[in-house]
Parts: sequence; structure tokens; C-alpha cells
Amino acid sequence: MNEEQLLRCIQTIGMGCFIKYYEAFRDDSISDEDLIDALMKIEKYEESGAKARVSQSHRISRENMNKEALKIVSASSRTESWIVSKANSLLDELT
Repeated sequence: MNEEQLLRCIQTIGMGCFIKYYEAFRDDSISDEDLIDALMKIEKYEESGAKARVSQSHRISRENMNKEALKIVSASSRTESWIVSKANSLLDELT
């Protein structure tokens, strides 16, 4: 996955969603169906949107691009400060 594809994945998920559910997306003990249901119930996403977010988050993990994705979010000037702060905290945990 190149940087442009990674950025597109993050945009599909949404930076806030990616960071808010980062641990859940990476937790192999949580099924895709449970993640999709949670996103639909908590965030009020349509099923297709929830599926896309889960799929893209798994793609980032599968291609070992989590650290790069977190760096992109932490460098964003167009997202909320708590999202940037949480991304930085998650980055610190990876290093």
C-alpha cells in the first residue's frame, strides 16, 4: 500500500472513527459482525458505511501500516485536537 492508498483508507474510515475505535479494530477477538453492529448502533452509520470502515481498518492492519496511519492522523491540522492527541498517545505505545 502506498501513501496515497493509505490516505484514502483513512479518509474512508474517518480520522475520528479510526482513532476512537483503533483498539477494537485491531482486536482479533472481536468479530467483524460485532464491529459493524457497534458502529451502526453507536455511530448511526449505515451498514454499508460500517462495513467499509471495518474493511479498510483491517486492510491497514493487514498491510502493517498502523504506525504510518497514526502518523498521518497526528499530523493533521484539519481534525479535532483530541483525535490528534489520542493518535500521538497510540503512536507512543507502538514505539
